[in-house]
Amino acid sequence: MVIQIEDLVVMLKEYEILHGISLNIPEGKTFVILGQSGSGKTVLLKTLLGLIQPYKGKLVIFGQDMFKIKDDNLFDIRRKTGMVFQSSALFDSMSVWENVGFFLLEHSDLSEGEIRKQAENVLMAVGLEGIADKMPEELSGGMKKRVGIARALISKPQLLLYDEPTAGLDVLISSSIIKLMKKIHTEFSTTELIVTHDLAIARNLANDIAVIHEGKILAVGRWEDLKNSKIEFVRYFLNIGEYYENKNI
Repeated sequence: MVIQIEDLVVMLKEYEILHGISLNIPEGKTFVILGQSGSGKTVLLKTLLGLIQPYKGKLVIFGQDMFKIKDDNLFDIRRKTGMVFQSSALFDSMSVWENVGFFLLEHSDLSEGEIRKQAENVLMAVGLEGIADKMPEELSGGMKKRVGIARALISKPQLLLYDEPTAGLDVLISSSIIKLMKKIHTEFSTTELIVTHDLAIARNLANDIAVIHEGKILAVGRWEDLKNSKIEFVRYFLNIGEYYENKNI
């Protein structure tokens, strides 16, 4: 397993945000955590990145116990992990290639010319050519998202984490990002953990889906199984969401 989570509890100040989360995410699979805004899915993602310290439970990533991890081992996990942020989180003062190559600029001995070449190659892999010298303000929302994905890929990660990858995008652009994510999974042989409220991502990309609600995992399974879940909220969420998605409302 790339990620093992058992009875994980996360506290923010005096409030318990995640209540006994248990999940196993196998290598080479695409795992989706599906839930509404405020359900706790982004807090879980930040905990996996080591940005939030878990309160109790078990959390193992790449064989490392996150409750006992040392700084050097935490950096090694982050090196193996690519993160695609909801807002793309590009540096406004840097060109596209500098944004994409940021990890290598900061953590490698490669020359700027070599890093630029790698950045251009990974930009090509996400369907963006000839924009290396553009600034983020010159890009559309969909292009920024692709640049964010390219930046996550530059270190050749084994694990890709996505935080709401289609948030703020229209239906057509969202569809193109979903197709790109599927292409990346095939070409880069990555393991993906995607947190989202987007049913199209869950239906089209996930090997397994965990439905999270109010900090608890209600059910884990494949799309068709969850649509017929015995748990009312799970069944309602997937079916009513699919109805409105098909109505394009």
